[in-house]
Amino acid sequence: MSINSRLVGDSVAGRVHIPVAFIAPPHSAIVSSVKDKLEKLYPSIEFSYYELSTIDDVNIFLSREGNAVGFLVFVLTSIPEFLRPITYSGKPTIIIAETYGGSGEYLLEYPRAKEQGYPVIGISTDDVTDDRVLSKVKLLETIARLKGSRVIFILGPDVKRYTDLEYPLSVDILSTFRSITALMGIIPVIMDVTEFREKYYDKVSMEDAMKITENWIKNAEAVQDPLREEIVKSAKLYIALKNLAHDLNAAAVAVDCIVLYNSRYLDAWPCLAYMQLWYDNVIPVCEGDPYSAVVLLIGKYMLNKHGFLNDPSINEVKGEMAYYHCTAPTNPHGGTKPEVPYVITTAHGGSKHASVHVKLPINEPITVVGFDPEERILTIHGGKAVRTEYFQRVCATMLIASANTTKIAEKFRWRLGWHRVVFYGEHAKEFEELATLLGLKVIHEDQ
Repeated sequence: MSINSRLVGDSVAGRVHIPVAFIAPPHSAIVSSVKDKLEKLYPSIEFSYYELSTIDDVNIFLSREGNAVGFLVFVLTSIPEFLRPITYSGKPTIIIAETYGGSGEYLLEYPRAKEQGYPVIGISTDDVTDDRVLSKVKLLETIARLKGSRVIFILGPDVKRYTDLEYPLSVDILSTFRSITALMGIIPVIMDVTEFREKYYDKVSMEDAMKITENWIKNAEAVQDPLREEIVKSAKLYIALKNLAHDLNAAAVAVDCIVLYNSRYLDAWPCLAYMQLWYDNVIPVCEGDPYSAVVLLIGKYMLNKHGFLNDPSINEVKGEMAYYHCTAPTNPHGGTKPEVPYVITTAHGGSKHASVHVKLPINEPITVVGFDPEERILTIHGGKAVRTEYFQRVCATMLIASANTTKIAEKFRWRLGWHRVVFYGEHAKEFEELATLLGLKVIHEDQ
């Protein structure tokens, strides 16, 4: 029955585990080729392999792999009802059927599972080792990596109290964090800003902060902020956030910056810090936004790209969207080196310091994503980046894109809030398939 079966929990530490089932494989050469290709494409994943030739094999597979994040199933021959117990298990399942051997099983079972709402995606092909087909494994890896990812939310003491206790007025705040954990397995870590300040921010040396400041100024295309001390404080905040993420083994940090700064809990803006944290493999989340935190994590895990969290604004007369915020990744395609220049400047009419104008790439398609855990919705709209602008009245980084603005205005899901996340490239298909595996509804805001 099993080529390389394993007991639940018997995994290599730190590696994602994905079980792979071959339904009644008639040709060992296909199995061998698939196995070799998977190991080559995904060296960080631990695969376990099963051959399913009887219904008992299917039951053993489901029993042993009951704790797996999901299943990868290759349908190589058509034996009715071998696939159905797997799809009906309710686990996220990717089906890859071989055109000439597996089409009978695939055509009978895949639409049945889809019609009944099971978290299943599938594809049939004459080459089950095609890289484009096996790339779907990334979806299961993404789901696995989301589970247990720690996101630190730095909040004011009053807001933290709302998240800890079920006050009548805190229903949405409380529910948001619980829903993210329930749907994605993400672990929110809520930290009082006073604790963060005492344990991390206040302990950063001025000498270390000055080194970061000099490096930012040296590498900037220009510095248009007259207050150097604001840049130094941002450097201090960067070091504190980096140390915090390291100590707590966090994938992301989210600072409720506007509230904390205006309430004088913090004396520094995190915009420059956020730009730098991408290079430390720490995902920054503006304004403590838990919805966008999920989207940013998905983009990093699934696409290996760095998202631009923003306030989308709309110009229906020109057919353009303006996506703006006071920071953006300088390596949006996910590389380890800067791709585009940045300017250290002011924003919000000159009242906000240490902001970053990033000259994001243009003449490229973009995919814009939002998430609402309460209604289990993922929103998507597309566009094409056409230029960047600096408009001091609002935020420092502004990406202008052509888009179907009329439809976006009509269908924009207000319940998600204003924020959306921009990713470079056409990635609607990947987000749609991931949503299916996660049991989320997809709404195309531009269709």
